[in-house]
Amino acid sequence: MKLKQIQDSKQVHTYHSLGAIKYNTIQEEDIPQIASVRLAVEKEVLEKAERIVATSPQEKEHMRSLVSTEGNIDIIPCGTDIQRFGSIAQEAARAKLGIDKETKVVLYVGRFDQRKGIETLVRAVNESGLRDSKNIQLIIGGGSTPGNSDGIERDRIEQIVNELGMSDFTIFAGRLSQDVLPTYYASADVCVVPSHYEPFGLVAIEAMASSTPVVASDVGGLQFTVVNEETGLLAPPQDVDAFASAIDRILLNPEWRDELGKAGRKRVEDKFSWDGVATQLSELYTQLLQPQPVASIAKELGESTAKNPVLVANDSFA
Repeated sequence: MKLKQIQDSKQVHTYHSLGAIKYNTIQEEDIPQIASVRLAVEKEVLEKAERIVATSPQEKEHMRSLVSTEGNIDIIPCGTDIQRFGSIAQEAARAKLGIDKETKVVLYVGRFDQRKGIETLVRAVNESGLRDSKNIQLIIGGGSTPGNSDGIERDRIEQIVNELGMSDFTIFAGRLSQDVLPTYYASADVCVVPSHYEPFGLVAIEAMASSTPVVASDVGGLQFTVVNEETGLLAPPQDVDAFASAIDRILLNPEWRDELGKAGRKRVEDKFSWDGVATQLSELYTQLLQPQPVASIAKELGESTAKNPVLVANDSFA
């Protein structure tokens, strides 16, 4: 905001996440001291930036209800590389990863953070009807650093896996680079996004671009990216039984799984490709950089003259 004042530049902003939502999902004693500052800045940015880009209708709604009713908001989703994701078939992907073609693979990709809901996923797989079939594999992909918050959460999840006796069919794959990530998505029968909240849900569209159906929490932007019963299934966040049921519906019906995967790929091609998103952003920037219409300038001059006739006279007629 200070740079905008110094340069008199136009500002377009996209929130990574909203503090107003984040702080509602954690215990009061865990809310950082800087929270009040963040909330104030989020409100100021929304009200003063030329344009806010929300990545989903749900995010826009939350901005209006939780941050401010002022400010200009456009909806432009995040995009993904549809050439990279979807570049390998499931059979080839499994051959690369050494996964048997008959194995039912459940995949998680993301950070180790309690709000990501990994515990819900682990407990849901433990309740799966395929739990004792020796024909299921859970892959948890995500990097972590020992001693840091993500490392602590990884240790907690691994402890739950061990306590439930799931270590024989659970793989902690570590950080998945962009080079191997498409292979993991393609190898899976279902990708699960069990977050307590997501403003958009990039993992969901990467999986869908790979023709892999998604089971996701029925919250935030995931309600926009995943079409329930068409590209995957939505379940209430932290509802272990609902996630277990949704995962099994897909795993136990291979033909429907393929239909969901094809529909997911088409949805990403139509709405979330890099080219499509870049075009929308380019149009927005072009619009903001166009000279103001004469009528708009005249209106501003009239308002300024009423407030400060001497200043405007000097600026306009010198």
